[in-house]
Amino acid sequence: MEYLAFALKYRPKNFDEVVGQNHVVSALKTAISNQRVHHAYLFSGPRGVGKTSLARILAKSLNCQKGPTASPCCECPNCLSIAKGNSLDIIEIDGASNRGIDEIRTLRENVKLSAASSRYKIYIIDEVHMLTQEAFNALLKTLEEPPRHVKFIFATTHPHKVIPTILSRCQKFQFSLLSLEEIAKKLKTIVKLEKVKVPENLIYTIAKAAGGSIRDAESLLDQLVPVILEKGDLEDIFSFLGIIDESSLNKVLESIITKDLKEVLTFIDAMVTDGKDLGVFTTAFIEHLRNILLAKVSPKAFNELSDVSPESKNFISKLAASVSTADILKLIDSLIGAKTIASRLNTIRVPLELAFIKYAYDEKDLPPVVYTSDKKSQSSTLSKKSSTKKAKSYSEITITADDLGQPVKDSKESLKEEEKKKASLDSVINNMDLGEKEPEKVKEPEIETEDIDNLEVEADNILLTPFKAKWEEALKHIQRSRAAIGSHLSFAIPFVSKGDIVTIAFDPSDSFHKEMIEGTKKVRFIEDAFTNLLGKQVHIKLILQTLAQRPRQDLSNDSKDNNVSEEKIKSKLSGDNEFLNDLFDTFGGKFHSEEK
Repeated sequence: MEYLAFALKYRPKNFDEVVGQNHVVSALKTAISNQRVHHAYLFSGPRGVGKTSLARILAKSLNCQKGPTASPCCECPNCLSIAKGNSLDIIEIDGASNRGIDEIRTLRENVKLSAASSRYKIYIIDEVHMLTQEAFNALLKTLEEPPRHVKFIFATTHPHKVIPTILSRCQKFQFSLLSLEEIAKKLKTIVKLEKVKVPENLIYTIAKAAGGSIRDAESLLDQLVPVILEKGDLEDIFSFLGIIDESSLNKVLESIITKDLKEVLTFIDAMVTDGKDLGVFTTAFIEHLRNILLAKVSPKAFNELSDVSPESKNFISKLAASVSTADILKLIDSLIGAKTIASRLNTIRVPLELAFIKYAYDEKDLPPVVYTSDKKSQSSTLSKKSSTKKAKSYSEITITADDLGQPVKDSKESLKEEEKKKASLDSVINNMDLGEKEPEKVKEPEIETEDIDNLEVEADNILLTPFKAKWEEALKHIQRSRAAIGSHLSFAIPFVSKGDIVTIAFDPSDSFHKEMIEGTKKVRFIEDAFTNLLGKQVHIKLILQTLAQRPRQDLSNDSKDNNVSEEKIKSKLSGDNEFLNDLFDTFGGKFHSEEK
């Protein structure tokens, strides 16, 4: 006997065998019983939920020799021919391959002919939304006033693509996705009839992987039965499906909540070794965390979930008592962040492992880290702490191996290495509790505001006067070439000079503008502008200093003349585009606007 796929072999033959869609079944049965059958129906909904199957059952009910009846006999010649798909009066048309006006014209001609041996001639058009506009228009008149012996049943996954004039002539039924329990119940029936032993957790996993489609679930089960008969190894089966079973998700969930980090990392490594997709696992685990979150905040809603097996519900309910809602939310946020980072790194493993590690370690166990780009603010903070607290020598500051996961180096040796690399030690000291001894002085590579008095004594200010004279002109030139740099620089004033070094000061309230032009290439661009104007080499240093009067940003009336539109274009194309700026800096290019 020829083998039939499960999706065909166990296709429903009457209304009672239809899984789900109770709202559609009850409405159609009532319409048949009361002889109020419409001449055109539109069945819409996701794929594999029973639209075409229900259309055939409706056709069978209308043409059964004992009908029209809501319970076709399935024994008369009409019922048998419809079941076999060879009835002359049931015409099934694929809208995707018969979508032109010629096919619809043929349909219109055939509609006039009476049924061969049945009560009604029934046209079932699948994927009706694929018909062309001309085909729809040709169908309109027939659909509006069809012969009494003709019924139309349309099926589509995209009802919004069907033109309104067709929709208005049909009775519409929206099909929905099936619940996990409904699909699992049907799969259990099939397994029992096929006399195959399939573990219950595997049945629920297949049902969940089907995503609400009964046809997909039956096809997955059909694929797995030969594998189960040959091997019976669940791990091989899940690898074959490319899905994550609930038992594995429960195992990882328990390990991370109990902070068994070794077990979690071992699981991730095993998945990578087996060639499984960590992205699929991450998505599935986030959904699993959502289940335990519901178990915490709304146990009633959790118990009503249809996409979780009873076994997992019991496990999650017990596990929910050992974790706080805040911790669950924290872990979900970390995993979502890991997926975002993974899209930029082109790898999910590192962000995923870091998310689990951060959750497993308490914040109090991690060393404090402060990120700041302003050395002035770091130094000022250190000075304030030094004046209010008793200092502690650097040799007394230690970092444990548990904090960093590596051998501890001597503090003085670390300090010397940091001085050599000119890195900012203050960012670490910033949050440390200082003790009794005065800290050792670290030579700063930049001029800080607390040294301004000494700077004024040592400065010769020889270059400062011509520098100030060219300041406005230089700002205009910079703004024409690099509008963003010119805009930020307009918040500063020339402060002091010594030799060929000119110190430019920003008010502390304008520290943002200072940070925006601190890059090496941007400072070099400013230096080149002043060097060209003054005819001698100029070097620039940027500091924060409280200013008696902040500079005005109206550089000149030039910004208000007819060149405003050109400046905006330059700002967009040159000043605000770091990629173009890097090209200009590297190859010495300049921006030129074409005069009309």
